[in-house]
Amino acid sequence: MPSREQDRAFFEAGVRDLSGYLLSDELFWPLPGPVNLPRLTIGGLLLARARLLGWAAGEDRASFLRRDAELEATRLRWRSAWERKAAREVGARFDLWRNYVEDYRAAPADQADAYPRQVRWRVMLQLLLAELPQAPPQAQALGDLDRLLRRHFLPGAFVWEGELAPAFPADPYWYLYGTLRT
Repeated sequence: MPSREQDRAFFEAGVRDLSGYLLSDELFWPLPGPVNLPRLTIGGLLLARARLLGWAAGEDRASFLRRDAELEATRLRWRSAWERKAAREVGARFDLWRNYVEDYRAAPADQADAYPRQVRWRVMLQLLLAELPQAPPQAQALGDLDRLLRRHFLPGAFVWEGELAPAFPADPYWYLYGTLRT
C-alpha cells in the first residue's frame, strides 16, 4: 500500500486535476508531478481520501480538510460526470477483484499472501458503490464473491497499518479484518 506521503501527493494532484478528469473520456487519468503517482480514478481518489482521513492529525488535518472541501465542491459541480466515471470504474475494479478471488480459489497457497494488497480493489468497490444512485449489475456478483470469500476468510487483525483501522470500521469493511486460508 502507498505511504502517507504517497497518498497525500496523489490526493492533492488528483483534486487539482479532478475537473479535467471528470470532463474527459479517460478512465485512468495521468497526473502531472512525481513519476510514481498512480493514474487518477474516482476509486483511487476515494481510497486515498479515506486513508488520509485516518492518518490526518493537527496541521495535516487542516490541510487535508481544505483539499477535501475542494474535492466536494468539484464533485457537486460535476455530479453526473462523477457518477458516470464511478460506474465505469466499478466494472474495471470488479474485474480485478474477481480475478484475484478466482486466482485465490484456484491456488490458495500461492495467493493468500497477496490478500492485504489485493483487497484494495474490494475497498474501492465499496467506496464507488456508495457514490452511485443505483446499484450496477456488478453489485449482485460482488455479493457472490463476498460469500465465497467468507468461506475462506479467517477473522483477525486489521490488514493495513493499524492506525488506519478507525477509518475503515469492521462494518462494512469486514474483509479488512483478517486473512485468507492457505
